[in-house]
Amino acid sequence: MIKGCKEGTHISDPLLVERKELLSKRDGAPYLSLLLRDATGVIEARVWDNVDPLLPLFQEGEVVKVEGEVKVYNGRLHLVVSSIEASNIPVEHLRPQGPFPKEELIQGIVDLTAQIEDPHYKALTDHFFTPGPLLERVLQAPGGKRVHHVWVGGLAQHLLGVARGSLDVASFYPNLNRDLLIGGALLHDIGKVREMTWQGLAVEYTDEGRLLGHVALGLEMVSRALQELEIPEDKGLKILHIVVSHHGEPDMGALKRPKFPEALVIHYVDQMDAKVQGSLSFMEADRQSGSWTAFHKVFQRYLYKG
Repeated sequence: MIKGCKEGTHISDPLLVERKELLSKRDGAPYLSLLLRDATGVIEARVWDNVDPLLPLFQEGEVVKVEGEVKVYNGRLHLVVSSIEASNIPVEHLRPQGPFPKEELIQGIVDLTAQIEDPHYKALTDHFFTPGPLLERVLQAPGGKRVHHVWVGGLAQHLLGVARGSLDVASFYPNLNRDLLIGGALLHDIGKVREMTWQGLAVEYTDEGRLLGHVALGLEMVSRALQELEIPEDKGLKILHIVVSHHGEPDMGALKRPKFPEALVIHYVDQMDAKVQGSLSFMEADRQSGSWTAFHKVFQRYLYKG
C-alpha cells in the first residue's frame, strides 16, 4: 500500500489517477507526471519513456494497473513507472473497506430495530433504515473524514457501535428508555450521509456539509420524518435533542448540551466509539519504530503501542 512505501518498494497494483500531466524533459522529449492514489494515500509518479502510446489509454479519475519502483528524488518519494495499462476495475472497489461485510451491518440494524417496542420510535427508525436508497447511502458512507471509521460502511458501523454500547450502559441503569436509546443512537449521525461524500478514493465534504454540518443536516432530516410520520411531539423532541446534543458542548459542535440521561449516554458512548476506533486506526497505520506512535494532531498526544 502507498502509505507503507519506502525507497526500493516495488508496486504492482491498480491505482487511481488523480492527476495526469504531459511535460517535457530538458531535451524536449515528453514525459508523464502522475499523481496516483490507493486507499491509504497518494504518491507522485513519472513515466519517462514511450509516452505517446499511453496518452489515450487513461484519463484523470480512472483506475490503471501500474508497475514500478519507489525512488527518492529531492528528498521525496516518487514512483518510477515501468509499465502502465488501462484497468476495468471500478474505483469503488479500491475504496477502504471496513471489517464487517454489508450483510452483517444490515443484520445488525435489523436486530436492533426489532427490539424497539414503542410504535412511534419503531416507525421512525424503519423510515430511515428500511431497505432503499437512504439505507444504501448509510451503508456506503464513511463515519468520518480523517479520524474514525474512514471506510465504506464506517457510518453504519459507528451507529451500531453507539447503539450497542448505549444498551450495555442501560443494563446498569434499568430506568433508561431502551427504545429511545436505540432510536437516538441510530439517528444521531444520520446527517453524515449528506455531510460527506466519496470523491474517487478520498472522503470530501459536500457544499451543504461545509456550510451546515451533519448536526444541522440531521436535525432537518429527522424533523421532516417526524412530521411525515406524525410522531407525538414529546417523543420527537427527545430524538431531536439527541441529534443536536450528541457532541456534548457548544465548542465541540453541539447545539445544546445533553439534558436528560439517554442523551448523556449517547453523547459519552459516541465519544468513546469515535476516539477508541480513531486511536486503533492510527496505531495500526503508524510506521514509527519503537513503542510510541507519531504525534496525533487531533488527540494532541503520542499513543503508546506497548
